[in-house]
Amino acid sequence: MRRTAIITSLSAEVTRRIRQFGDFITVPLAIVIFVDLASMYRLHLVLVGVAAWTLLEYLVHRIVFHRYSVGRRLHQLHHDHPNDPDAERSSLSTLLIAFPIGLLLIGTAGVEDGSAIFAGLLLGYLAFIVVHYAVHRWPIEPNSWLYSAKVRHLTHHRFENCNYGVTTIFWDIVFRTNARIISERIYFGAR
Repeated sequence: MRRTAIITSLSAEVTRRIRQFGDFITVPLAIVIFVDLASMYRLHLVLVGVAAWTLLEYLVHRIVFHRYSVGRRLHQLHHDHPNDPDAERSSLSTLLIAFPIGLLLIGTAGVEDGSAIFAGLLLGYLAFIVVHYAVHRWPIEPNSWLYSAKVRHLTHHRFENCNYGVTTIFWDIVFRTNARIISERIYFGAR
């Protein structure tokens, strides 16, 4: 009986770890595979994919997770418990979302071009999960390059109507949702 409880507990812990950290293994492997399919002559399309990711990240975060009820309910759990890894998206869901996008890109742009763009999207997503993980779980010193990302993201958690970009501030500036807190007051735009 005790052995069964230990195995069940171990199995639950392994599943939890895979849910939380699976993307940190599978996404880099997928990037390598798709860059290889694309060839080095399509590096510019990989960069197009990375740039497209930043816009996609911004729009999904702002619109799907903060305006539509289903996305908002799922995302609110993360806002309510920002440091709880169980309140974040699951690594297991990445394949369900990424696979159809990759197939669509390869089907419309061809194997090489579609693979290059998809590799760029995955590279942008990898940057997102690393930065997001870091701002919530790493001690980041004020002179670190990640410090501004942490402050911006924590401002988003506090006010929710600003700073939707995690990996870049660019789209928040373009769409005028960039904000920062100074002495407990929120300021929008360049300042």
